[in-house]
Amino acid sequence: MPAAIADEARQEAMSQSLGRAADAVRAGSPTTEGALSDWIRSALKERGVGVDVDTHVAVGAGAADPHYAPAGAGQTIGEGDVLLVDLWGRTSERGVAADQTWMGVLAAEAPPRVAEVWDVVRSARDAVVGWLRDHHEAGHPVRGHEADDVARDVIRTAGYGEFFVHRTGHSIDTRLHGSGPNLDNLETRDDRVLLPGVGFSIEPGIYLPGEFGVRSEINAWWGPDGLQVTPAEPQERLLLLLDGPPTP
Repeated sequence: MPAAIADEARQEAMSQSLGRAADAVRAGSPTTEGALSDWIRSALKERGVGVDVDTHVAVGAGAADPHYAPAGAGQTIGEGDVLLVDLWGRTSERGVAADQTWMGVLAAEAPPRVAEVWDVVRSARDAVVGWLRDHHEAGHPVRGHEADDVARDVIRTAGYGEFFVHRTGHSIDTRLHGSGPNLDNLETRDDRVLLPGVGFSIEPGIYLPGEFGVRSEINAWWGPDGLQVTPAEPQERLLLLLDGPPTP
């Protein structure tokens, strides 16, 4: 499946890119957001993901803006930074897009507030997945705005509601932002029902202006036999990029 190939290639490129950033910090010659973005694009293309390939790499206050894209070299990626990597693409013109966001910290241990925000975001993501699976199993129709409310309620209850500033997910098909239902009750109220065959992202986030931002993004397919999620094992912990030896 082209989407599965794109997803596997994207995960490999993501893993190597985070290791690359960590190794540069260890060596005392940190890389930049722009340089790491360029490397990821090249790595994806080398792995066969050559259509609509792009990435956003952001650290610190840049990651606190969900629409941030570095101009030129962007910021230097240094020790202690919260690092957000969002990457996407397709293997062919008719292929289904793949889109994920992963989070790391250039440290051996995450600062307490960063760890707290990550836990809230991960919990919101997992709450949506669990809610969708329960409703699919029960045969209940699901509308896009309802799934958005699930994530938003988790984040609001944790005290970060005002910092979740975008919809929970967007439609994915042969376009990155497809024509199907979005998980949205913020930008619009998407009342469309999720029908078998639709794909979408699940990507709650918390963005603290001037500090840092955290997002966890996975992809989902609403199939006739249940909800399928990629990656099959979503990120559970912040990646502590200086906790361990350099990458081989």
